[in-house]
Amino acid sequence: MRDHTVVVGFGTKGRSAIQTVCATGLKQEQVVVVDPSSKVIDAATADGYVGVIGDATSSDVLKRAEVHRARQIIIATQRDDTAVLVTLTARQLNRGAKIVAAVREEENAPLLQQSGADAVITSASAAGRLLGLSVLSPAAGMVMEDLIQQGSGLDMIERPVIKAEVGKGPRETEDLVVSVVRGHRVLGYDDPAVGTLQLTDRLITIVWATRGAQVAPGTRPIPQD
Repeated sequence: MRDHTVVVGFGTKGRSAIQTVCATGLKQEQVVVVDPSSKVIDAATADGYVGVIGDATSSDVLKRAEVHRARQIIIATQRDDTAVLVTLTARQLNRGAKIVAAVREEENAPLLQQSGADAVITSASAAGRLLGLSVLSPAAGMVMEDLIQQGSGLDMIERPVIKAEVGKGPRETEDLVVSVVRGHRVLGYDDPAVGTLQLTDRLITIVWATRGAQVAPGTRPIPQD
């Protein structure tokens, strides 16, 4: 396989991550699930994914999943220390893949970043923030829950700037622009540094799910947790 997606861990987080990525058109056979449980792998293959049984902290196991040829790697293990070891091993095997990892405790997030993760999601604190928001404003909590559910209601996506938008401000586009990705920087829509949109920019926008499925190639979902 080549340019596929490797998902380490097929629990609630791993399943949700796969569903979100596949909602934008990724084929199931382009997803490789790695898990030490044969029962879990049986469930993954029954859903149409490729399965590899084994401990993902082992380079041999990750090589069987062809991590060195993967485009993106999602690490959704049950333990934070396991996530760190898997990230270190995966990054050694593949310097160019995008690696996203989940941790339970916020204090472990820097370790994941130092180990080579491009993005780290702290599941416990994210859930706590959503709980707090829902208490303060049930309506706002409902909106956030809607954004989390990819493919229904409102979706948050990242897409390229189209030619017709070049030279315009972020608020002059058809979609609701939240941020502008320029190079390695993520700028708020109202950041003076944005100025006008450039053809090489990418936009993080909020759209209706039905429209999110129709936008230009190169669009990808923004996973929430």
